[in-house]
Amino acid sequence: MTTTNPESVPATPVYTITVSVDGVASINGEQVTEEGLDPNAARVAALSEIMIKAALHGRPVRVLAKEADGSAWPLIVDVNGTVTTLETPHPAPPAPVPAQARPAASPHQEAARAQARPPQQPAAAELGSAPSAVPTEWAAPLPPQYGPAWADLVAQEKAGRLVEAIVTAAQLETVLAGTLGPLAPPTVNVMTVRAAFTVRRVEETEDWAETVELLVQTVQCRREAGAPEDETQRLISNAHATWMRLSAEDPEYAHETAEPVLVLLGDHPQNKRRAQAVIRLLERGAAA
Repeated sequence: MTTTNPESVPATPVYTITVSVDGVASINGEQVTEEGLDPNAARVAALSEIMIKAALHGRPVRVLAKEADGSAWPLIVDVNGTVTTLETPHPAPPAPVPAQARPAASPHQEAARAQARPPQQPAAAELGSAPSAVPTEWAAPLPPQYGPAWADLVAQEKAGRLVEAIVTAAQLETVLAGTLGPLAPPTVNVMTVRAAFTVRRVEETEDWAETVELLVQTVQCRREAGAPEDETQRLISNAHATWMRLSAEDPEYAHETAEPVLVLLGDHPQNKRRAQAVIRLLERGAAA
């Protein structure tokens, strides 16, 4: 079986799988199997979940597999399910470099830093509401030390290299979450950009379920962080459109994810018809 070159895989994120003696597998503390499975079967189930996460990132991801006896194995899991066991531990994630420690920026980098704010992404359907003023903390550029990473992301997106842009956004989001917090405006803004880029690729990847989950998580984070509602509603529109496609591709899984989508739609007047469409599909499936 072909293995993945570890040097080509970013240092973050690292997903930690733990398997107990009673067959409960968890990923980063979130339980993914029920008690009673054979530990090997639980491990395989957890790796299947990791494969989905790799597909969402559009590239291999790093894993630390912990056994009940305390032993741990560094792995790399690819989108196609290939598992590579490493002989050495995962590298430590790079720490943000203070701005004063960076070399002088080129004019291109300075321009990118000055404009380092999430670009507006097209919605799946316009809500027709007038744009409102964006609070300063949500419209502000990223802190200067993250300007080069943002410049890379912008360049990748402009060149049509969306997979690379999604990877860069995920890495930047992880660093921002660790330094500023997961609900800080810069972190949530970058997560929003990653979600928007993922939506733009979903017709190609057909990762409908994973994209719905990402959009739901992003909207939930935006709501918890108090982000501007206009952009949040655009993401909700995308979540609904993606769920509708999921209902055609995988009706059973769409039924499982319908509730959080309906919660997102809520009682917003512009979402009334969307919510009704979801309910009709659910009723049609129940009657079948």
